[in-house]
Amino acid sequence: MPEQPTPTPVAPSPEEAQRVDPLASAVAEAVAKLRRSAGLSERAAARRLGTSQTQLRRMEDPRYLPSLRSLARVAAAYGYRLSVEFQAQDAPKQKSPAKPTKRAPVTRSVSPSRGRRAAPGRARGGARVRRQAAAPRRRS
Repeated sequence: MPEQPTPTPVAPSPEEAQRVDPLASAVAEAVAKLRRSAGLSERAAARRLGTSQTQLRRMEDPRYLPSLRSLARVAAAYGYRLSVEFQAQDAPKQKSPAKPTKRAPVTRSVSPSRGRRAAPGRARGGARVRRQAAAPRRRS
């Protein structure tokens, strides 16, 4: 029997596209709330996390669900620790503590490159470096 081609995925219906996952929405709001309470812009927060501003925006977007490792990095960068809790569905919701206990801030390398080296011919940040032509050598 010949193999049949795999079906092409169909775009989600408008109702499905507008429906937001409550878990992803809650996570995105919590990440954004941590950043705002620290008084940081997206750019400054991304630098603190050691990631790109685009990646931070995805963490704050309810259409995406960051990994637990990413969430743990976010928590550590703001002086918190991540806690995952399973509760019975019929159990009443408990209010989370007003302010979680703070941890000592994460210390990082003093080097702005974080231990990475720029590619040859490029400065940090991807900018090209112009090399000056060497002066012609005199023949004796």
